[in-house]
Amino acid sequence: MNIILHIISFFLRILPRKVALFGGRLLGWLIYKFVPLRFSVARQNIIFAFPQFQSSQVEDLLLKCSKHYGMVLIDFLRQSGLNKNNIKNYVYMDAETKEVLNSCNGGIIMTGHLGNWEAFLPALGLNGYPFVVVTQTQKSKGSQKFFNKMRSFPNISLIPRTGGRKQMLQVLDEYKFLGLASDQNAGKNGVAIPFFNKLVPTPKGAALFHRKTGMPIIVGFCILSSDLKYNLKLRKMDTSLILDMHRTMRLLLVVT
Repeated sequence: MNIILHIISFFLRILPRKVALFGGRLLGWLIYKFVPLRFSVARQNIIFAFPQFQSSQVEDLLLKCSKHYGMVLIDFLRQSGLNKNNIKNYVYMDAETKEVLNSCNGGIIMTGHLGNWEAFLPALGLNGYPFVVVTQTQKSKGSQKFFNKMRSFPNISLIPRTGGRKQMLQVLDEYKFLGLASDQNAGKNGVAIPFFNKLVPTPKGAALFHRKTGMPIIVGFCILSSDLKYNLKLRKMDTSLILDMHRTMRLLLVVT
């Protein structure tokens, strides 16, 4: 599997990016038509978010999403061709994003599976920011080896999701940026948060790390724009409420 993925990646890097992305849109269309993986869940979520949509609008959005992630997949498979000289042509960071990264001596970067989350790695690593990302381990060892190769950039390190809290805290103790994708279903270990009138078990790692270390939480996404360049925007979260609630709970425990 590792060899096959590397061959595919090689040929995609040879192609002009616009041609490769056209192939990505075609791939997304084929998946929508013939391999609708998890589309029933996506369809239900769209209906929850946009109850006013007609069925045709729901399907149109599903198709557009499938084409979009077809392009994101192609860009990931081409990602090893990125370097310091061409990263600016691929990912744009606005002035506020650069200010956030330059003013924070490390921190917790929190994102979700929206846009191209994989582009965070070359964007930060090739611009000199030490970034350690918590990743999901693949079932196939060959696939895992390939994914690790695609994510290999200067200043980038990877921690398996099962790596343990101590290892993640060490990243923050070393004043680096810790990357978390915090939109997965956390199951029994999550905190129930109301989202579109549903209680969703949400990962609590970012908040726990913030309370433990005092490091800032930085939230952002990397979105593909109409000019086919990704826009990476990061903003500091106002965590004063988290700290105030923590102090209040400690005070109540002392009083009682």
